[in-house]
Amino acid sequence: MKKLFTICIFLLLVFYSCKKDKTENGIASEVTSEESIDKHIEDEEIPQIDVSELMNVMGGLMSGGATKDSTGQGMFLSNGQLNVDFLKSDAGKPMRKTFAQIAEVTLEEVDLSLTIMPDNDIVSVKHAQAIEEDLNNPKVEAYVKSGKASSNFLELITDARAEAKKRTANFKKLAQIEKEKFYKENPTWFALDESKEDTYIDSRNKMIYLPLGDASFADAVVEFIPGKPEGKTPEGALGPAQGSILLIDKDCVVMGIKGVLTLFFEDNVITNVNGPDIYVFEVGQIEPTHIEISKNGADWIDVGKIEGGTGSLDIHDSVKAGDTFNYIRLTDLDTYSGMPGADIDAVAAIGGALRMNLDSAVLFETGKYKLKDEGIKAIQELAVKMKDIKKGTITVEGHTDDVGSEATNKSLSLARAKSVSAELKKSITNTVFKWKEMGFGESKPLVENNSEENRAKNRRVEILILPN
Repeated sequence: MKKLFTICIFLLLVFYSCKKDKTENGIASEVTSEESIDKHIEDEEIPQIDVSELMNVMGGLMSGGATKDSTGQGMFLSNGQLNVDFLKSDAGKPMRKTFAQIAEVTLEEVDLSLTIMPDNDIVSVKHAQAIEEDLNNPKVEAYVKSGKASSNFLELITDARAEAKKRTANFKKLAQIEKEKFYKENPTWFALDESKEDTYIDSRNKMIYLPLGDASFADAVVEFIPGKPEGKTPEGALGPAQGSILLIDKDCVVMGIKGVLTLFFEDNVITNVNGPDIYVFEVGQIEPTHIEISKNGADWIDVGKIEGGTGSLDIHDSVKAGDTFNYIRLTDLDTYSGMPGADIDAVAAIGGALRMNLDSAVLFETGKYKLKDEGIKAIQELAVKMKDIKKGTITVEGHTDDVGSEATNKSLSLARAKSVSAELKKSITNTVFKWKEMGFGESKPLVENNSEENRAKNRRVEILILPN
């Protein structure tokens, strides 16, 4: 290993010597004799260098010290960091052998060390907690106790653990500040289920606390009209934020100039809280983007635009208190700043409410409001999912399709909502809830009533759980 370190040190000397000569004289020095290299190595006193320092030095050299690797497919990132995410992936398996040679550890030790090395990007508090849990991997501990571990491996995992603890502690400290800020602005708000809450980071290192965690994010693409020159991959905007600049052109939606993206929130809704209500996780620079929201996907409310240094938006001036919305439409404005329109990783409702759907076909016979046996079972299963929620306002909403008169549908939907509410109350104990039952008939369809399939989607009972 000492010989490898010596060669690396010499390469460093040559690199910086060449760089200095080029800067001062405009002429780069060259080493052309292999014999002179060997002589230089023999004459040099060999300093002690630890593995982590070597990794950073080699990373800086191999990347050329330029901008961050946009593909993430090399052993090192341009900032000198070991590209842990790549080495952990299937695509990075062939590179592990090279890493083993550089660090002078076995392939088995490389695989074990990667299980405790922190990912290059921590994207949420839950991610940070998972990294901390991995530090005590029993397989690593067993290998160390076996006496087979090399000194370089022990050094590698010691450095990895120290780095992981430092980074996760810092992330959680900053996340706690963001959480406290949210509750200072919303003192009567509370997390429906503290196991769900999480704080995320975007590609510009901005923290965003979401009381509902992963459930806060949009779930489905309703429509995508790609802009020019290359709008694509709308599904990249779904699910939790991934928080990395490396997402560009990979795991996000590329809107394209004037591109339009409509998303649906399946297990959450957008509602007004104090402060921002919507956060758009754009990758890199925030492109001006127009935002609209809707209850039914047909009638839209203009709530403003995001641009400049923040992806957040407050809907307070555009909606009534207590209103909830299931749809959001984003339209890239006609601007160009080096990228073809906005690049969006995720879209979240910051406050939001839990939203659960029950299919009327499972609950009731056609035109009836008495629960079927399988309907009672479905409600009992739903109650189990709600067991960790201790308080809040539960609104049970009945909805129908457009078959029959409007008055009949409204009456039927309210009766169904009351039936579901009564059964749900039997299954939920030791909690404090406010209950509401509402019947909307055919007035709030999820989709257009233009086919039997769509009508079936509109015949439903929705349960909304609001913290306040």
